Amino acid sequence: MAHSVAPLPFKPPRLDGLSERLLASHYENNYGGALRRLNDIDKRLGEIDWAAASVFEINGLKREELIAAGSVILHEIYFDGLGGAGGDPSGTLASAIERDFGSLARWRAEFAACAKAQAGGSGWTLLVWSERLNRLVIHWAADHAHGLGGGAPVLALDMYEHAYHIDFGAKGASAYVDTVIRNLHWERIGARFARATVPRHPVVDVPPLQGDVSNDIAPERLRQLLADKQDLVVLDVCLAEDRPKRTDTIPGALFRPRETLLEWADEIPKDKPVIVSCVYGFQVSREAVAELRRRGVDARPLSGGIAAWHAIGGPTVPLTQS
Repeated sequence: MAHSVAPLPFKPPRLDGLSERLLASHYENNYGGALRRLNDIDKRLGEIDWAAASVFEINGLKREELIAAGSVILHEIYFDGLGGAGGDPSGTLASAIERDFGSLARWRAEFAACAKAQAGGSGWTLLVWSERLNRLVIHWAADHAHGLGGGAPVLALDMYEHAYHIDFGAKGASAYVDTVIRNLHWERIGARFARATVPRHPVVDVPPLQGDVSNDIAPERLRQLLADKQDLVVLDVCLAEDRPKRTDTIPGALFRPRETLLEWADEIPKDKPVIVSCVYGFQVSREAVAELRRRGVDARPLSGGIAAWHAIGGPTVPLTQS
C-alpha cells in the first residue's frame, strides 16, 4: 500500500520570518520527493525475486528505503512542530523538559546550539523521548537514517541547507534556527510527546491524531479516481491575493474565484461528486464546500490542497488551460 501525504498543519504565509516560497518548496519538493521516492522503492521491493536478487541490489534498495522513510517521517514531524507563536511549552512537556534539562532556558540554549553547530553541513537536530533512558534527549543526526535506537522524536529541526537557503542564504543557518524556534507550535509538540509517553501495555483511550476528516478526499484517492475516469468535478477555488502565485492546477479542474462564489455556485452540478481544492486545503476550500453543500452539491475538500497534490507528484496543467 502506498504511503499517503500528510497535509501541512499550518498556512505557510502566516509564519513569522519563514517565507511561503521556502516552505512550499520544502514541502512539495523535499518532503514530497522523499515520499514519492519511498513509494517507488516499496513498489520495487514488492516486485523483487528475493531468492534470485543480487546482494548489491538488495543492499541498495533496503538502504534507500531506510533513508527515504526516515526523510518522510522526520519531515512530517518538522512541519507538525511549526505554525505556532513560539514561546515556552506548558503542562506535562514543560515539566519533563525542566526535569531533564534543568530549565526551559537551558533546554532552549542547548537545542539551538546543537542545531547551529550543524551549519554548513546537513542533518537534523531532534528532541527525542527515550523509553530506555526514561528522559528527553537532544539528539544530533547526520542524516535521515541516523536515529537514537528506540527513541520517539517529539520535535525535529531540519538542518539541511534546503530548509533555509531560499530565505537566509547558505550562511544563514543560525538566523534560521532562531526563526524556527520563534514559530514552534507547542500544543502539537506537546500532543506528540503525550503519545510517545503512553505506556505500551495498558489499554488506554488515545484520541485520534487528526480529528474527524471523513469528508476529506486524500490526494492519492483523487488521483486514482481521475485515473479511473470517474464522473466527478474538480473545483479549484482561489483567492485573488493568491492568484499571482498560481501557475498550475489539476487537469480538468474548473477554476473559480472564491470571492465570487455566490455568482457561480449554482453552475456547479448537483448530480456528481465535486472535489474542492485551494492552495493548502484550509478555510478557502472548506468554506466553499460548506456553501455548496447548503445548495445541495455533494462537495468535499481536497486534503492539503494543491500543495499536497504537488507533494505526491500529481499531474498538473498550466492554469490558463483549466
